[in-house]
Amino acid sequence: MNGPFRDLRSWLGYLEHHGSLRRLRGPLDLRYDVPRLLEEHDGSAAVVFEDVDERQSSVLVGGTLHSRAQVAQALGVEAEDLLSTYLRALSEPVAPREVGAAEAPVLEVEEPEVRLDRLPAPWHHARDSGRYITASIAIVRDPSTGTQNWSIHRLQINDERRAGALILPRHLGHIFAQYEARGQDLPVAFVVGLPPGYLLASQAITAFGIDEATIAGALLGEAVPMVRSPRYDIAVPAPAEQLFEGRVLANVRGPEGPFGEFPRTYGPRGEKPVVEIDAHYHRHDPYFQTILPASREHLLLGAIPREAATFRAVRHVSPNVRDVVLTFGGGCRYHAVVQMAPRIAGEAKNVLLAAFSGANEIKRVVVVDEDIDVNDASDVEWAISNRVQPQRDIVIVEGALGSQLDPSAASDGVTGKWGIDATIPVGGDRSRYERVRTPRRP
Repeated sequence: MNGPFRDLRSWLGYLEHHGSLRRLRGPLDLRYDVPRLLEEHDGSAAVVFEDVDERQSSVLVGGTLHSRAQVAQALGVEAEDLLSTYLRALSEPVAPREVGAAEAPVLEVEEPEVRLDRLPAPWHHARDSGRYITASIAIVRDPSTGTQNWSIHRLQINDERRAGALILPRHLGHIFAQYEARGQDLPVAFVVGLPPGYLLASQAITAFGIDEATIAGALLGEAVPMVRSPRYDIAVPAPAEQLFEGRVLANVRGPEGPFGEFPRTYGPRGEKPVVEIDAHYHRHDPYFQTILPASREHLLLGAIPREAATFRAVRHVSPNVRDVVLTFGGGCRYHAVVQMAPRIAGEAKNVLLAAFSGANEIKRVVVVDEDIDVNDASDVEWAISNRVQPQRDIVIVEGALGSQLDPSAASDGVTGKWGIDATIPVGGDRSRYERVRTPRRP
């Protein structure tokens, strides 16, 4: 078992060695060729675009993971241990270690000027409003505690130095609000080009005030090396391919979107915060990483942290929960399947209600027995078709907070949610629900 992988280059080398990476050479159009090729290889291989555009100084790469098995490989664990590994990282964080600039590949080169327009950032979907940076981890510091926060936000390139940013009312949004209330810009560092462990850590669903660098350290099995950014003194991962330092501008908004998102629909155009980039650093011969929205890579990076948070929530209600999966059909956000072995009547319904608290985006929960494969949509549907009576087993919740990207929800994300108890009634005749099987020799 290889891994865990601590920088993007070693991870790409591993993928190439195992036939899961394609190198494409020759000029390609960032609007029409690149997204099509990323889509064609989604689920099969990462793609390195060696010389997508002669004006660009970076090598574009996308699709760096496409399965749960690959995520496990990136962390150096078995696929069946992926959920427990992430849960352990949440409960046993590892503090980062600080290194000097000489030990930080990301600071090898300082660009003389900032030119976002020269990055090989592609258009991703037909109605997108422009070229987007989609794989950058934003790192900011809480002014009241000094604790840093990691998160990923789409960045619409507007000109040489400015980008529009979608910042939701979560941790970064809370920190930005503190600065903006004082009329101050928020210093921010964006790092691009990291292996799956760092990206997964940035998506952790935690209480406010947890530094995701400690979760990355736990996932990678050692303290992650962090270097201070030269301009704003923000600790950033030293092995990253590229670093952009800038500010989220106080009391400045600009048009951003539409943009194709994880539900495979477009997030609408709106007035969003504006980021101004002040400095750009990178490794020699850097990679520029992109994530195709709604690809398997995008969905898995969102799914695994949310599954861990949901598992924690439901285990508070019942020790009989075995597994939690967010489905690809639900964008790895909206639909959850919980596997359990209920012991008392009503236990499964308590679990499905608790699952809604694991992640706000979840709007349908199906609870199934241990004999159902939670990763097999057909098996889950079989359980619903054979073990559910609607008037008895369906729970509907009105007026709950969901996702603002759900086109069926209100503009503020308020939505209905529903749960399906597809478990065999406790105390019932289980032989009535037994699945037919062909005979096996003793």
